[in-house]
This record gives sequence, structure tokens and C-alpha cells, in this order.
Amino acid sequence: MLQAEMQNASFLKAVLSKPASKTVQAEVGTRIDVRPVLIKQQTSYQFTHRIGTQERHENFTINSAVERILELVGGVFRDLSVHTTTEQLTVRFSRKGVGTTTRRTLTQADKKSAAKPVVKSHDKQRQYLIPDGTPVPFLIQTGIMSKQGHVVAKHYKKFRQINRYVEFIKDVVDQLPDDQHLHVVDFGCGKSYLTFATHYLLTQTMNRSVTMVGLDRRADVVSTCNQIVKELALQDITFEATDIADYKPSSKVNIAVSLHACDTATDDAIAVAVQWQADAILAVPCCQHELAALLPPSQLPVISEHGILHERFSSLATDAIRANLLENVGYNTRVMEFIDTEHTPKNLLIRGIRRTSSQRDSPDRQYWRHFKAFSKQLALPPLRLQKKLEEYGLLTAEQAENE
Repeated sequence: MLQAEMQNASFLKAVLSKPASKTVQAEVGTRIDVRPVLIKQQTSYQFTHRIGTQERHENFTINSAVERILELVGGVFRDLSVHTTTEQLTVRFSRKGVGTTTRRTLTQADKKSAAKPVVKSHDKQRQYLIPDGTPVPFLIQTGIMSKQGHVVAKHYKKFRQINRYVEFIKDVVDQLPDDQHLHVVDFGCGKSYLTFATHYLLTQTMNRSVTMVGLDRRADVVSTCNQIVKELALQDITFEATDIADYKPSSKVNIAVSLHACDTATDDAIAVAVQWQADAILAVPCCQHELAALLPPSQLPVISEHGILHERFSSLATDAIRANLLENVGYNTRVMEFIDTEHTPKNLLIRGIRRTSSQRDSPDRQYWRHFKAFSKQLALPPLRLQKKLEEYGLLTAEQAENE
């Protein structure tokens, strides 16, 4: 019935509303409007998600659009209304899942005010590197996507995070030689959504030759990831249960990744990656407690008298120090937003790209001067990353001599 209504020339739009929960509202939006659009001279159905003040668009064929609506109505949204030039069909579900359908024929006055269906050309929309609507094996295997290739509504936040992340990976890879075999190591890979996403991007989208290794202390997590590799018959990707310091790469590491490693585990990963002379380092820090414990409350009393400000300032200062130390050991570094704060407060990504030999021959001493001045201002002892870099012989007294 729904498909017949949408294929009818009089179809105007469909509206999904009344989210079933606040969680749904935060992830999928307060409502979804569905309307016909013209893409490459063919009619598609555009889903417009309204999430806060933002909009997100998806386009589907008629069959996929109907399937998507049926997935959402009842469980995710409790109301569905279908508007045509002659009538309005409404389906409402109670909290207990009981549905009621009503159909109202438009009056002459309603018909005059109803717009005629206009299929608008809409060829300009954001294209994700890993698209929704196309089956992706690792996303299906991990439950993020249905077998038909549609992202499960409750996992859209994770889907957007994955796509944001692979954009960073692509930007880094674009700066490396085209003919280079890529060796990627993911520290603390966990469930490995992003490890699999990186492998998919590099092998399926960018057609690069790659060796990928995911490291995690938890043997059960590693076993699950290796089982997925086996079931999907993936090549050149393995997972190992080991500590960061114990892993010895088999060849030159091009990209080292550390995502949401807790507290000083991020520092351990960065220091090891620098020791390996990795071409690129991507780190999303989490739970930066070290500086918060060391920062004397008397040093910044206006901030430290408020616990939450003390913690946030310490987190930002920690990441600023990490970025500066990377500059000091030969990396051009940027701190960027990883994902919108509506999804996670842990949303900063530190990206370091190793400078060329000629660039490293003439280091900019201002980085060390800035670092020393900042440490003196906060009355700080050396933090974990500085100590690890010194331990590996990567940061020495030469910086002080050249100050």
C-alpha cells in the first residue's frame, strides 16, 4: 500500500515524527521528511533528518525507501503521515506498539492549498566515503548495517563517526607516495569498527596495497576481531593481544593510530609511533587525568576552584603539550575536531605528519621555547609523553641548549 501511494503521481511527501525515545531523537532526529527528487534523470526519494539545527540527507530508490520507512515506523518513530494531492494517510503507534490507521480525503479548500507534486533535481548531496545504501560486509557483520545496505537507525551515530574518521585517513594517505605499500598499526583497537573501516577504505575505495595490525590487551576482543576477518575472508589484516611496548613491527610503519586510549596510554602509543618514525600519527585522546592531578590548584585558582573547569582545562592543556612535543620531534601537527560534540565530548584528534629530511635539518626552536614557557607558567614536572620521548632518546637536552 505504501509503495503504491509513493509511486502515485499525486504523492507529495511522507513525514515520520514523534521519536520513540530521547535517544532516538538525539541519533536520528526529531522527524524525517521524505520527498521525491530527481537525480541523474531518475526519481529517488530523499530522507531529510532534522537533528537539532542540522539536516542530514539520504537518497533511496522506491523499494529501498519503502523498506526504510517500514523499518523506522512503529519502533523508531510512532507517527507516519503520507500526503498526496487528494488525501492524507496517518498511521499512529501507541507506546505499547498498537497501530491505528486513518485516511482523510482533502476538502476543496485543502486541495487548493496543497502544492502539486514537483520532483526537484537534487544532484548535490554529501557523498560518504563509506556510503549508506550499499552493503558493506564489515558493517553488516558488526550490526551497524542491514543486509540490504541500510544503516540501522540506532547506529547512525557510529556510522557518521566512521565516515568522519576515514576522511582523516584518506587525507593522510593522499600525502604519501601512490606506489607505497602501507603498513598501518592501530593501538588499542577494541571492537575495531575503525580498523575495519580503514582496511575497507584503503583496499576497496583507494585500491592500495596494505598490511594492517590491530593491537589490544583483551584476548577475547582480539579473538572476536580475528573471527570476523576469517568469516569475511579479508586479506592482510590481523589482530594481536599485546601491550603497546611489546609489539615489534615487521616493517616500516606508515600510519599509527590510537583512538580513545585512556589517559597516558595515548602517550605510550604516540611515543612508540615516533620511535618507529611513522609517517603519520593519528590520536584521539581520552580521559586525560595526569595533568589534572599534577596541576597545583594555587597556580590557576580562578579555574581550579571549579572542578569541572580544572578537568577540562587540564585535558586541553595536555593535548596542547602533546601536539607541541610532536612538533619538537619532527612532525607537522594539527589538532582538529574529530566528530561533533553532540556525539561525544572526546572529540579532538591530534594529527602528526612526519617532516621531510630537509625540513628536519632546520628545526624551529620556537616549539621548545613555547613548551618550556608553558610548563614554567603551570609549574609542571615532565608529563608522560615527554618522559617516554626522553627515554627513547628522541627528546634530549639539545632542545634546552638551543633555547
